[in-house]
Amino acid sequence: MTTTAVSHELVELAHDLARAVAEHDVARLEELLADEFTLQGAAGRLDRAEFLEAAAGPYEIDEFAYEQIDPEIYGNTAVLVSRYSQSARLDGRDLSHRMHVTDIWTRRDARWQIVRRHATIAD
Repeated sequence: MTTTAVSHELVELAHDLARAVAEHDVARLEELLADEFTLQGAAGRLDRAEFLEAAAGPYEIDEFAYEQIDPEIYGNTAVLVSRYSQSARLDGRDLSHRMHVTDIWTRRDARWQIVRRHATIAD
């Protein structure tokens, strides 16, 4: 697969991840999240189980958009740096922000999974 094709696949997976959270699609998230997945973001630090629990119900995304996604591929590892915005809530807290997001994906068993997400609120 060409680098361009892999880049397109990863951009689509980033959108799949956001859609799965917005739609509370835990089955899809279980496919996308590596066992060691962690998120450090506006909601604090969440491990895989905590993220899945939040995505199952209390994390409500009304709207989301990637303004830009830049994938960099290093063999079976990829880093996606993006600008992302959302209108969202978690347990009554407003998580509507524009953010800078860095995702690390790894390719295992012929499929990509996200292992780490770090998001900071954009100024």
